[in-house]
Amino acid sequence: MDSFLAYVPLISLLIVAGLFVVAIVNFSLLRKNTQKQSEQWIKNLKMQSEQQIYSRIMDVRLKLENTETFTRMAKESPVFEERFSSVDSPDEYYIIVAFLDLFEYLFALDKKNMIDPEVWYRWRGLAKTIMTIPKFNKVWDKTNHIHSVEFRDFMNSL
Repeated sequence: MDSFLAYVPLISLLIVAGLFVVAIVNFSLLRKNTQKQSEQWIKNLKMQSEQQIYSRIMDVRLKLENTETFTRMAKESPVFEERFSSVDSPDEYYIIVAFLDLFEYLFALDKKNMIDPEVWYRWRGLAKTIMTIPKFNKVWDKTNHIHSVEFRDFMNSL
């Protein structure tokens, strides 16, 4: 019995040291997880900011394009005049281009895995349906060269 009591301080010291090591490991894991969460949070904020910026840019672009002043100036351009000839009015052209740009943006989000697959499936279906409208095809034929190669391949596969 005396021999066991002689080891009690050593055993206590080993238990405290073990608990200290466990605490350090837990602290390290907590710090690592907190850092990962912080990085994910920053990534999400960047993604939201990118989406908000894109939304604002598209809104401003559409507001500017849908003015009589811009349309008058655009009609002086042989490029726009050719594009406008595919539709009944410049407004139709602007709407079609806005849809195509939206599809391209959503396509890019899908490629980055930043959109729910079910949501993308619905948008893909809408793109396929919309491309059955002859005016959309006419504008697409005249403007597809300004889109990314990957997006052109996607749209042409619909």
